[in-house]
Amino acid sequence: MEFVPALDSTNQVESPNLNNQFTWSPLPSPMSSPGHDGSFSPEGTDLGTILNRLGEKIDHTSCPPRNQINICRDYTGNVHNIMRSSLQAFRRRRFNPEARLDVVFVDSEQTSEGAVDGGGPTREYLRLLMKAIHQSSIFEGPETDKRLTLDTCALEGKLYTQIARMISVCVIHGSVAPNFFSERLFSQLCDKHTHPATLEEVSDVTFKEKLLKIKEATTVGDAKAAIEEAEESLAIVGACRSISTLKQRVALVQSAVDFFVEGRLNVALQQFVEGFNTLGLLQEMRAHPDLFRSMFEEDVTPLKAKDLSALFQVSFSAPGTRAREIENRTICFWRDWLIDVEEGEWAPLTLENVLEFASGSSTIPPNGFLLQPTIEILPEESGKIFPEANTCSIVYRLPVHKDYESFKAQMCNALLWAPTFGVA
Repeated sequence: MEFVPALDSTNQVESPNLNNQFTWSPLPSPMSSPGHDGSFSPEGTDLGTILNRLGEKIDHTSCPPRNQINICRDYTGNVHNIMRSSLQAFRRRRFNPEARLDVVFVDSEQTSEGAVDGGGPTREYLRLLMKAIHQSSIFEGPETDKRLTLDTCALEGKLYTQIARMISVCVIHGSVAPNFFSERLFSQLCDKHTHPATLEEVSDVTFKEKLLKIKEATTVGDAKAAIEEAEESLAIVGACRSISTLKQRVALVQSAVDFFVEGRLNVALQQFVEGFNTLGLLQEMRAHPDLFRSMFEEDVTPLKAKDLSALFQVSFSAPGTRAREIENRTICFWRDWLIDVEEGEWAPLTLENVLEFASGSSTIPPNGFLLQPTIEILPEESGKIFPEANTCSIVYRLPVHKDYESFKAQMCNALLWAPTFGVA
């Protein structure tokens, strides 16, 4: 296998070995062991097991041409480009979510980065796609508390369904989690009871101000005057009616809020739910909502240095050799460097960036990676000072430096200068 230097823009792709390419990593994942977050169903099923079961529906040996997704490397930071390219593929009449994806990144010279997607490009693409979905026009609200919004163009084009299909593919093909759904949206998906809507959830500022004026009226006369001012808006949501008591004022405001937050979005929600039927994800979500909540709502558990230290298996030389001495020193440097990155010593570099460089993914999947992530040490005589990576095999190749200061400087420079993966 040929490894290309991390800063070489001509990323290469290795052909996958189908004999071991799709064997789940034996490493225990953070979310598939007792005590991490309590994510176990009454039957004792954990999230990793469910995701593995759903992943078995994917035919990894089949990669039809209609499943090719072409992404321009120059615009990977442009969420609109990622979404456009994704919709082009997902809307193909015979696009098959049950077959392997073939992600092809095209560079600035319009040449593709290899011919076969061995896993790394797919992981990077799914991560970028989820970022694009997060910024989609069908959502509104705080960054980590998104809810559906009404977009008539999206309704006509069934964009709600397509984006839900994309999320399903991200979750099942790559264990890439949204982590931005509001509690209400997740509960609606799982067909669970939702709390009464609140005035704070009304996104239309003008309408919210009108409702607030009605709510804060201290006399029936003031409330009637406020209702009259809001008559046109209230009529649209079916809440315009006469009141004779202040209690009726409260009920009027609540009915208007309920319709704005939930009622008017019924058709959009139906489309959205339909998309989650992809690969059987909706059925599992509704059967195990407490398990999937950690994937869909905000994840407050950051990646830790110890997580990456445990994730990568080191390929050591025989004990007692000079090579082993060098490798031991390099691994000590590596672990110290991870701690420094976790502590923010090299901001804006994060541990998520470190994992992205080697795998294309910014998180450790709940069901583990398909292959065992490994670390190799570059030969000292090679003279290489930067790290290298192969995202298909999930291999980190660390450079040899005589002192920690030099090691951490070149590690950070490489990742900051080459924000995408080292080798596809």
